[in-house]
Amino acid sequence: MPLTARIIYLRESRGLNRTRLAQLSGVSLRTLEDWEAGRRVPRDVYQIHAVAAALGMSIEDYLGL
Repeated sequence: MPLTARIIYLRESRGLNRTRLAQLSGVSLRTLEDWEAGRRVPRDVYQIHAVAAALGMSIEDYLGL
């Protein structure tokens, strides 16, 4: 599964919209929108960790490693 689809799937499977995930993770809404649209890829390990933690998972699981 492409990373963009994986991010959307994980967020939606936990019943979160982008705004709520941004609030929980501290990652900006625009950044999350860009990741999901494929305009940018997650590169900042702190942002990746924050989103993974907000989703209740490890970075490895979040990235599908």
